[in-house]
Order: sequence, then structure tokens, then C-alpha cells
Amino acid sequence: MNILITNDDGISSQGILALEKVLSKEHDTFLIAPLKEKSAKSMALSIYDSLRVEKINSNHYIVDGYPVDCVNIGIHGRIFPKIDLVISGINRGVNMGYDVHYSGTVGAARHAAIHNIRGMAVSSGNSDKHYDYMPEAELVRDMIRLWKDDMKSGTVYNVNIPAKFRHSTEDVEIVRLGKRTYVDTYHSTPIIGDIAEFYLGGSDLGFIPEPDTDFEAFYKDKVTLTPLSLDQTDSDGLAEFKRSIGLHSH
Repeated sequence: MNILITNDDGISSQGILALEKVLSKEHDTFLIAPLKEKSAKSMALSIYDSLRVEKINSNHYIVDGYPVDCVNIGIHGRIFPKIDLVISGINRGVNMGYDVHYSGTVGAARHAAIHNIRGMAVSSGNSDKHYDYMPEAELVRDMIRLWKDDMKSGTVYNVNIPAKFRHSTEDVEIVRLGKRTYVDTYHSTPIIGDIAEFYLGGSDLGFIPEPDTDFEAFYKDKVTLTPLSLDQTDSDGLAEFKRSIGLHSH
């Protein structure tokens, strides 16, 4: 397969290098990634700004932009052959529950799905910058070996790997997204008059305990896989709202 590999942690992160090192032994891999970290950029896309793209070699490119920019150039920029699968990661830190709406890692894979290409977002609970992520990359390789024919175009396969995991696809649990909770703290610095700088110093992350979710499985040291749909329509809400409007209209 022709696999495009990208991330939101930047070109020099260990996770993306591990994926390339492992997957290039069995597939044609093409690496295109942001110059700098672009976490929590979701599906940001540069449409009015020109982007600086640097060719390192025939299958290595750096983009001064967002993760989605990287995927878009990789698909439409006529620099790579036709891509069969986009893998975004391995991200330093998990993307579970509502995280998928903010995540640049998931956003990059979702952009592939929008263009009817299989997309896979891979995140790790190990956030050590010096960790090599080779065991995680090897697990991703095994998942692709077994399930590539079952993965559908237009779907994002969101994978989260605990820091302590058993290297076996039998330990992967297919689960739904859970519900993340956030408590954000801003630090403000006065500049002049009524002008101040606000800095998001950090977020306290939690979740609502529910069965059969990515959170429940992950904190049992299971690798989680959640297929994400592009259609965000609330089907139950749609039907209920239609009924409600119908009742009120008489």
C-alpha cells in the first residue's frame, strides 16, 4: 500500500519516525508533517495563505502549516502517488471522547476520510518525549496486516494505546467514544488599559465513567479502536425535533 504518514507533534517527533521505520519495511511510505507542533488545531486548513513546503528527499516533506494542510498537499499536491491509507500519529497523549473534536491528529485522519481515503489516528498514553514508540508502531503494523481489507474509505479509525499495553491485536477493544470533561484555567497579563493577554495554562482532564467506552477500556490497559463517522447528524435529535416542531405547528 501507499501510506501517507503525518502528525500534529511536528516532523521531529519520535512517534512519526517510529511509524515510518516500521511500516516502510512492508509498504511504500510517504512522510509529510508540520514544521512545528500544531496540537489541538482540529481541521484547520490554510486557504488564503501560501505554505512553505520543503522537500527533504523523494518521500519526505515538511510543511509550514497545519496537519490537514499536510494531508491535503500529500493528496492533491502531485508530489506523491495515489494514497491508499493516511495514518496520523503516533501522538504524544491520548485523543479519546470529545478530544476528537479538537485533535489535530484526528483532524488529519478525518481529512483523509473526507476525500474517501482510509484514515487512521493513533495516539499513545506515553507522553515521554524521549520514548521511541516502536512497540506502538509495531502494533499498528499488525493491525494493518490483519484488518486493512476491513477498513472502509471515508471512516476514521481512532486508536489509543495505553502506556502499559500487551502487544497483541487480541487486546484491542472496539468501543464507542466516551464523554470527556474539561476544566480550563487561563492566566491573564495586563498590557495597557483594557488590553490583556490570556494564556491557557492547562486543562484538568476527566471523563464520565460509562461502560463500553474508550475511557473504560483504556484505563484497563486495553488498546481502544473507535470508528468515527463523518456524518455528525444527531439522528435521534433530528426525529425528536421534527416531532416537536410538528406538534407545535398545529
